[in-house]
Amino acid sequence: MPTKDPIRQLRALRTCHLPREEQPLRAAHQTRGYVPQLAEALDRDPNLTDGARRTGRIVAAYIHRRDRTGSADITVTFLMKATGRSRRTIQRHLRQLERAGYIAVQVIVAATRVCAGLTVELLAKILPAHGWQRGSSIKPTAPRRSQNYRKIYKLSLAQWAYRCCDGVWRSYMATLPSPPVLFGQS
Repeated sequence: MPTKDPIRQLRALRTCHLPREEQPLRAAHQTRGYVPQLAEALDRDPNLTDGARRTGRIVAAYIHRRDRTGSADITVTFLMKATGRSRRTIQRHLRQLERAGYIAVQVIVAATRVCAGLTVELLAKILPAHGWQRGSSIKPTAPRRSQNYRKIYKLSLAQWAYRCCDGVWRSYMATLPSPPVLFGQS
């Protein structure tokens, strides 16, 4: 029996039926890149979100195409463009992967005291049991050392967080009054 209420009928049409027109498909980014073999644990881990799995696969594919050493210098901006996600989301995905034991992350600090990127290392948990075959035909896509940052050193995430908070702590300590001097002490 059809309803006489037009508001209810419109709400039902909006929420219960498929859209009348299909959305147009977006153009897919065509590459000839090869996705490396990874351990099945990455796909079945209940502690990871789908975005973290995808980010892990993109990082592994980048390292595999680059030189298969198991680690590479990478920026969050590159991962943002590769996945189409925000900076904060990529940072969250990397933290999930690191917490689950798939990757290890270090911060690359340039001489200007600025974060120049990350070094992501793939741990044994993400690699297949047989490992990756290193081939002599692999040609790196970029030079090993950047000429922009000659004095580079690496810090763990905890060391980087401490270093970022250090300036705030020094400013706070400078605002505290000096302790009173008691009589008879020099």
